[in-house]
Amino acid sequence: MNRFSGVFIIPLFIGMCLLAGAGRLHADAEVLAWGDNWYGQLGDSATIDRWEPVQTHITDIIAISAGRYHSLALKSDSTVWAWGDNGWGQLGDSTNIGRWEPVQTHNLTDVIAISTGDIHSLVLKSDSTVWAWGYNCYGQIGDSTTIDCCEPVQTHNIGDVIVIAGGGYYSLTLKSDGTVWAWGWNWDGQLGDNTDITRLEPIQTHNLTGVIAISAGGWHSLALKSDSTVWAWGWNDYGQLGDSTHTNRWEPVQTHNLTDAIAISAGCGHSLALKSDGTVWAWGVNGDGQLGDSTTTDRWEPVQTYNLTDVIAISAGGSHSLALKSDGTVWAWGSNGCGQLGDSTHTTRLEPVQTHNIGDVIAIAGGSCHSLAIGKLTGVEEHQKSNIKNQKLEVYPNPFTAVVSVKWSGISEGQKVSLKVYDLSGRLVKTLATNHLPLTTAIYWDGKDKDGKEVKSGIYFLKVKGYKPVKVIKLR
Repeated sequence: MNRFSGVFIIPLFIGMCLLAGAGRLHADAEVLAWGDNWYGQLGDSATIDRWEPVQTHITDIIAISAGRYHSLALKSDSTVWAWGDNGWGQLGDSTNIGRWEPVQTHNLTDVIAISTGDIHSLVLKSDSTVWAWGYNCYGQIGDSTTIDCCEPVQTHNIGDVIVIAGGGYYSLTLKSDGTVWAWGWNWDGQLGDNTDITRLEPIQTHNLTGVIAISAGGWHSLALKSDSTVWAWGWNDYGQLGDSTHTNRWEPVQTHNLTDAIAISAGCGHSLALKSDGTVWAWGVNGDGQLGDSTTTDRWEPVQTYNLTDVIAISAGGSHSLALKSDGTVWAWGSNGCGQLGDSTHTTRLEPVQTHNIGDVIAIAGGSCHSLAIGKLTGVEEHQKSNIKNQKLEVYPNPFTAVVSVKWSGISEGQKVSLKVYDLSGRLVKTLATNHLPLTTAIYWDGKDKDGKEVKSGIYFLKVKGYKPVKVIKLR
């Protein structure tokens, strides 16, 4: 079996954490794809595997997700588009016809987040409801049936959702109160309800609160808590829960020796975490080098991925891994039989290598044997690269309460800029300032969003419009 859910994207923080669909940071960004293309999941009108990124035939995209053999994209108009395998209706276009180019998922508007399961799909709407379609043999759609759906249907008895994650044959959601809810296949305890009973509707994962991010793998689940610890449950044959054992867990256990985590991603049998210092840590199965520690030794506790720093986003594929660096480049390691690392070869890599011919990337997503990104195919010109290296963004104090000082360099004094805060899903929380600002600016934030509602303490992204670097900031 393969994989799953894609996280995705480029942050802009206020303290800590990561990922999701990205705001509209680059108007001219393209959806790029590489790797396995047997079912047209690269969306380039062909079924030829690609060892380097090619352009998917779609524009105006703000979020991506990659499943086993299909792909999803969210447009800025809140519509969802899909391509690739469609044998179980996972594209949501009312057919079972595979598509080599993107088609619009039917009867779906006001979408703010997307996630692919193995062969089903999920979306989160602006009213905090979840909708799903595709393969449903184990109830992973959550509509109280086991009937496959070729169009979106609403998941039953779940609301106030802020994050979604599709796994092998199950689904996870995070609610605004920091609790996790799950449904679908549960033979290995991946729902975390202390049973192995398959659930056709959402049920709460036990003993888990204060969660700010989730990720669903093949048969195991991950959660990131507000204290920067990682918790895991489900299948553990290869140590992918990171608790120093290979015992399946039917309730969450803490991953050992891991602190300061700001993002997580679960693959088929391995797990990734991004720490606040920009390093990547990995554990679980490693037969294809998907942990990136220069070995093929399975790890029951996190180990650091070699030669990789300044990372701002991660995504675990089936047996490969992806990382997005602050300079907009993509790095990959692990299985490469279909070219899913994008380095112009099909050679397995035990350490990260740079994906070719791609730059200015703002989002990544690893599928079973293919990869997606939002970025530019031709990369960044050399003089632009030089300017980016000279740009810096500083925030202090961090964490902060009401007043935060923002200092930037590498752009002209007094240039008109805007300071914007985004949440972990890439949604705009508030514009803090828009004007001709000095290079060091003290900004007062009353802790309310653009609609005047109180904002929770936690991790956010800070972005200076028209300015390459982003910053994680933490509001106390």
